[in-house]
Amino acid sequence: MLSRLPDMERLLARHFASCEAFGRNASAVILYEDAARKKLMEFLGVLRGSQLMVQACTSLASLLASTESRIIHYLLTTGKGLPDVSKILKFFKDAFDWSEAEQSGRIIPHEGCDSDYDAVCKTISEVESGLMKHLNEQRKLLGNSSINYVTVGKDTYLLEVPENLMSAVPQNYELRSSKKGYFRYWTAEIKNYMSELSRAEEEKESKLQGILLRLMEQFSEHHSKWRQLVSVIAELDVLISLAIAGDYYEGPTCRPVIKDIKDSGNITTPFLYGKSLGHPTLRIDALGKGSFVPNDVSIGGFEQASFILLTGPNMGGKSTLLRQVCMSIILAQIGADVPAESFDLSPVDRIFVRMGARDHIITGQSTFLTELSETASVLSSATRHSFVALDELGRGTSTSDGQAIAGSVLQYLVHETDCRGMFSTHYHCLAADFVKEPKVSVCHMACKVGKGLDGVEEVTFLYKLTLGSCPKSYGVNVARLAGIPLSVIQKAMAKSNDFEGIYSNRQRGRSFLKDKEISVIQYLMKVAETWKDGRDSQVVSMSLLREIQQSTQLLLVES
Repeated sequence: MLSRLPDMERLLARHFASCEAFGRNASAVILYEDAARKKLMEFLGVLRGSQLMVQACTSLASLLASTESRIIHYLLTTGKGLPDVSKILKFFKDAFDWSEAEQSGRIIPHEGCDSDYDAVCKTISEVESGLMKHLNEQRKLLGNSSINYVTVGKDTYLLEVPENLMSAVPQNYELRSSKKGYFRYWTAEIKNYMSELSRAEEEKESKLQGILLRLMEQFSEHHSKWRQLVSVIAELDVLISLAIAGDYYEGPTCRPVIKDIKDSGNITTPFLYGKSLGHPTLRIDALGKGSFVPNDVSIGGFEQASFILLTGPNMGGKSTLLRQVCMSIILAQIGADVPAESFDLSPVDRIFVRMGARDHIITGQSTFLTELSETASVLSSATRHSFVALDELGRGTSTSDGQAIAGSVLQYLVHETDCRGMFSTHYHCLAADFVKEPKVSVCHMACKVGKGLDGVEEVTFLYKLTLGSCPKSYGVNVARLAGIPLSVIQKAMAKSNDFEGIYSNRQRGRSFLKDKEISVIQYLMKVAETWKDGRDSQVVSMSLLREIQQSTQLLLVES
């Protein structure tokens, strides 16, 4: 039943939109037969759904005696959270036969449902009663109780008189037709009754055509109660789902502790601590091999980095870790248990996630533009109390541009926004750039690397969050897992080793250059101190000047 909730919300919204004072004036809309039938089916769906919701709440009310939950008591107590709609539903249940309406495609209201329809039905009944009374009078007049009304073609209520009574038939009888042994007549009274009956039948049909709209308007008069009923069912659905999810978790679970910064002693920055944090949905049976590896996550708080810069091998679990932290925050703040030994955090106002690669080609937005548009939204909207999860920012452009943008964004989030977050990347230079940044904790997803057949690297993922940077991303290993031909993989490995060699030389050159920059600065400082003392320039040794010259020349060459 609860699974029908989205359909009920949609049907209610459509129903209210088509009724008086809720959208356009439905009484002024001309409906074709198929459209009218579709609207009837939707109305029946709303009625049955509402009845099911009430039945569900009634069945759950028996649990109130065994629970002390205030919210459960509130939601299931009629007149408090649960609106009293039993009389309203009874009216609609007695108003017409739901099954017959579904089969025939039209509503035939029961007595008491619609006063206008009841009035015209009463008129028809009175006319039919008058016709029967007139028939009995003609039987007495002619002295034959076998005289009856017959219908021939379009002529109805014809008095059928035996041929042997021809002499007794009054002159004001109007002969309409005959058959062997019988003559058929109309009287002036019959014609008057038929005229009244025709008008009443037309009015009855008119009332039947409008009965659906009138019933829908009556239903919509209780708009607030139906909305409240849907809201109660939605809350119960969430609570039941959370209870089921709690049973679904593997490993330890805990009730999260949410503390404001001002109530957390010497902690002055937003924080998040999770011990043995698991995943809300991933299980052994879903993974196929082995169990999910929990991780300890510490972000922000007292003398802790506010951001985790995460490197690691492809498929090593970086994105999964980002997702499980975000989901755990959501679970904690909606009052659910969290799959962890302990989970403490200060309130998070919003979670911003930039993950995956996609474009909006119809609107002319490339993958990179889409990526940066989402990133711009994060930078403009995130606050100190937000949580930001960025996964491989900058992948949509060249290495240099992507790395520069990723580094600048991380720098902005750490120092300008000053929020909590996690930043996964394959730009290993970022780890070197932020290794000494106190607000950034450089970590990686651990793995073991060995040599497989034909010298191809084989990576064993440990899925464990570990301090420090990963040396590389081991993309060739993923190519091996994907079934790329061995010859291609071996050539790729050779190219990768060449690239790594060039990169290492550049890094050493940068380090050497940096050392020389420092030595030049030191030498110049010595010269400045000598001149400051007022000593003769001769005091400056020729060897010191020669070292300065050599270092400067080296800097020019290296640059």
